[in-house]
Amino acid sequence: MKKLLLCVFTGTFLIACGGSGGSDDSPQTGPIIPEIPDVPTEPANIHDVVPYVNYESAPGIIDNINFDNQQNGEYTSGMFNADFNNEWGSVTGKANVVDKNGSNQLAVTHPKDNYKKGISGGKDLNEFNELYFSYEITFGKDYDFSMGGKMPGLAGLNSNVSAKPDGCDSVGEDDGFSLRSMFREDGRAIGYFYHQDKTNKCGDEIDYQHEGKNFSFKREKTYLIEQYVKMNDANQANGIVTIYVNGFKVLERKNMTFSENGIYAINYQYTQLWHGGNSNDWAVDRNSTAYLDNFTLSTQPLSYTK
Repeated sequence: MKKLLLCVFTGTFLIACGGSGGSDDSPQTGPIIPEIPDVPTEPANIHDVVPYVNYESAPGIIDNINFDNQQNGEYTSGMFNADFNNEWGSVTGKANVVDKNGSNQLAVTHPKDNYKKGISGGKDLNEFNELYFSYEITFGKDYDFSMGGKMPGLAGLNSNVSAKPDGCDSVGEDDGFSLRSMFREDGRAIGYFYHQDKTNKCGDEIDYQHEGKNFSFKREKTYLIEQYVKMNDANQANGIVTIYVNGFKVLERKNMTFSENGIYAINYQYTQLWHGGNSNDWAVDRNSTAYLDNFTLSTQPLSYTK
C-alpha cells in the first residue's frame, strides 16, 4: 500500500514504482526509492482468538464430546466413562458441569495440597494411520500450575503387551506409544512423548514454541489444542506429530517411530488432567480449576489449513 501511495504523489517516481519511463536501458534520473517490506497488519493473537469451529457440520469430524446435554452439577466417574466410552476412567478430584460463556463446560478442580487428583481415562479407538484430536481448555484465574501436570493426547497400543506406554517405563520395540501434552511450571507447555526412540526415563519433553520462544499457557485464556499424528512406515523413522494452539503451529516432529514393524496404528485416546509426577512435590497449593470442552476426533484439521 505504501508503494502505491508514493506512485500517486508524483510522476517523477514512475520508474521506481514500476511505471513506464522509456526503455529499460534508459538512465534513471529520479531518486531511487528503496523497497518497502511487507509488514504484517495484525499482531499474533495466539492467546486471544480461538478459531471458530462448527462442530455440527465441520468436514471430517468422527466424534465430538461436549457437555451441552448435561445438567449443571456434579460430574461423576460414571458420567465420565459413559460420555467418553472409556475403557477405564475416574474422576479423582472434583468435577462439575457449569455454564461458562453461554455453554456448558466441564470444570475440573484439583484440591489443595493434593496431586494426581483430577480426571484420567483411556478409550479404545479404531485403527487409524493418521488422525486429528482436539479439545478446548481454559485455566482458571487461581490455577496453580505447580510443577506440572498431564493433558490429553493420542496413543497406539499393542494388544499383545499388557503395560501401557506411560508411567516412566521403558518402551521396547513395538511396545506402543503415547503423545500426551503437559503443562509445567508457570504454564510452560510441552509435548510429553513415549515413543520407540525416546531417550528419557519417562517421556521425552519437547517444548511448544511460538515466535521463536517457549510457549506458556496463561490463566483465563481459552486454547483450542489440536494434535495431528501420522504413523511411521514399517522400519522407518518418518512418523509425524504436530500440535497447534489456536491455529498456530507450536510443535512438529517428522522423524518419529511409533511402531517399529507397523503392527498397530493410532488406536487409543488419553483424556487426562491431573498434577504429577509421583510425589507430593507436584501438589497444588490452592484449589485449582480448569475448564474443558469439545473433545473432537477428526480426519481433517479443524483450526488450520493443511
